[in-house]
Amino acid sequence: MKKVLIISLDNWDSCAEVPYIFKKAGSVVDVYCRKGGWLQANRFHDKWIEAPLNSNLFIEKLLVLINTEQYSFIVLTDEPILKGLSERIVDEKLFAKVMPLLKMENKKMLSSKIGFSDFCIEKDIETPRYAIYHSETDIEHILKNLRFPILNKNEFSWGGTDMRILATPLEVKELIKETAPTQPILFQEFIEGEEIRIDAFYYKGELQAYFCAKVLNYAENRFTYNTRRTYYSNPEIKSHLIDLGKKAGANGFANINYIYNNKENRYYLIEMDLRTNSWLAYSQYLSNNNFITTIKNLVENEALANPDSNLFKENIEIGLFYKDLKRVYWQNDLKGFFRWLLNIKGYWRFLPLYDLRLSKLIFKSLLNELLVSRLKKKLSKRK
Repeated sequence: MKKVLIISLDNWDSCAEVPYIFKKAGSVVDVYCRKGGWLQANRFHDKWIEAPLNSNLFIEKLLVLINTEQYSFIVLTDEPILKGLSERIVDEKLFAKVMPLLKMENKKMLSSKIGFSDFCIEKDIETPRYAIYHSETDIEHILKNLRFPILNKNEFSWGGTDMRILATPLEVKELIKETAPTQPILFQEFIEGEEIRIDAFYYKGELQAYFCAKVLNYAENRFTYNTRRTYYSNPEIKSHLIDLGKKAGANGFANINYIYNNKENRYYLIEMDLRTNSWLAYSQYLSNNNFITTIKNLVENEALANPDSNLFKENIEIGLFYKDLKRVYWQNDLKGFFRWLLNIKGYWRFLPLYDLRLSKLIFKSLLNELLVSRLKKKLSKRK
């Protein structure tokens, strides 16, 4: 893992600090994205390779690059590139090299809600019961086979797009009538219980490190991205994560979401996104054995880590500076504003001041967000 290629197709801001992780771990880091992207806006990469604006050309140039350069590890940072490459690559060996999965047979779980649920059933992994809507003829089948409340999930979506909790059959029919869906919808039983968010890193199907968290704040609702978390030790879930990684053939970072039902004493796997997220660099505030040291160990001697070494005694609260300040503004959260202003619980340490290039982009984006929001409010008042 000495030379790493990090890729962003859709310019997600969640990839901004990923080069920092690999650079601090001792890797040579190349980034491949379009000009002006978040992935480029950091000082922790050795080379930026400019990508074409056209998505098809983006992937074509990427595949040529991968075949000519000797990269020991490839990191995909957003769902569009995962979906695009999984549809394009048909060679097993190339798939295992490029994708965060070693087993091409499991590609259905990438960027597909239905494919992921099918994967869980096939691999005997506990997941909520579900049914698929294709046309109006499926409605009665859905209503008959699922226990309410249920969730709707669009087949290809991310960030909780258009998800709702539906309490009655009438709400299901109204949703379908309202949205007139052009793609399949996954309807899934809603499991009551404790939500567990997990950041994990796998290498060749083996769990290397994991951190568990409870969500404190969401940007809008529980189906949107979260901006504050409390991290805590959860050794019980390790066996589930080990089993999941082996069955999937996971090879890279994973965002995993479980619901623990206390009455049934069961962990239900809700999702496993095999890509990076905004929280990964913050593992350095959780433990000396964090994602940076885990990858450093792989860079230096290809040695597998001990996931138990990531456990820690006290719960640790973390906020994402850029995203949480936006949430504070959107929600008029005065308490949240003063948390950042007065450095309550040491929140200033989460400012990316170690990277002035990234900090400049973040503050510029925050200012733009403020100005645009104010303009929208003025226009709405005039109407």
